[in-house]
Amino acid sequence: MTRASRLCSIAVAILWIGAAASQARAQSAEAEALFRAGRGLIKAGQLAPGCDKLAASERLETSVGTLLNLGDCREKLGKLASAWAAFRKAEAIAKRAGGDDKRQAEAERRAGLLEPRLANLVISVPNRVDGLVVRRDGELVDEAVWNTPLPVDPGSYAIAAEAPGRSPWRTTIAIAAGGSRRVVVIPSLPRVAPAPPTDLVAAAPWPPPRPEMLERRRVAAERSTWTATRGVSVVFAVAGAGAAGAGLYFGLHARSLSDRADQLCPGAVCDNPEGLRQNADAQTSASRANVFYIAGGAALATAAVLWLVGAPGEVTLVPVSSARAGDHPVAIAMSGRF
Repeated sequence: MTRASRLCSIAVAILWIGAAASQARAQSAEAEALFRAGRGLIKAGQLAPGCDKLAASERLETSVGTLLNLGDCREKLGKLASAWAAFRKAEAIAKRAGGDDKRQAEAERRAGLLEPRLANLVISVPNRVDGLVVRRDGELVDEAVWNTPLPVDPGSYAIAAEAPGRSPWRTTIAIAAGGSRRVVVIPSLPRVAPAPPTDLVAAAPWPPPRPEMLERRRVAAERSTWTATRGVSVVFAVAGAGAAGAGLYFGLHARSLSDRADQLCPGAVCDNPEGLRQNADAQTSASRANVFYIAGGAALATAAVLWLVGAPGEVTLVPVSSARAGDHPVAIAMSGRF
């Protein structure tokens, strides 16, 4: 390392130490100001705000003197557990620092006088479950202090317990002064039953159709001429028309054969083979024409009957307010003509 580098390192160290010392002095000044303000309020008889000032000073900078004054203030307010904790902390700091035997002894004496008067709270957890969380006044109670007597200030406390998949539990207790002990037992939290599947129809019933919608549907049903029966009648009509056409064809063919046979055999007796053959063919075609005429006529008659029978009836929709199945609205359609 060069001489210039060493000088830079020393300068940085000096600046850092100076900044830290300035910050420590500023922090001590703030803590001292809060300490004096708290002492002034206490002397004026304002214990609660005075204790708050001392507590704020102690959070900024812990000292034996601040803790002794804070413990004395809280004892006067009746917060014996908080006062006892302040005295015990002052005792520990004085002992660790050394050379402050007088204030160490005073802190120990004051804490000893308070111990018989402390109220204790025991949060008993006999049945532990996975994920169990216990809170006191909304603050988490560490699992390590469960089932252990803890000094508390007199007053009212809200105790709550919860765990995943289980019903939460909550209670409020009152702690009295004078060395009392209160045990709160966290009960076994029952499991929460799984929610049943939501019935979508029951949860969201069908909205009733508007009157104008019912009217449009009724008019549309009245104007419609097409039904399933009429569809069948159309099939029979097409088949009948086809059969009638075939009958017409064979009838015309039979007439043509008969004319040619008459030309070859004009007399009553005919010995011309070709004339005889065409005459026989004419009779066969005539027979086929008759069969097709009969089948076509029957099919057309059936189609006509089905067309008339299959005429649509007038459809009336019953409003949903007057027809229900269980809890669900139902629209009813009725046919009134056949």
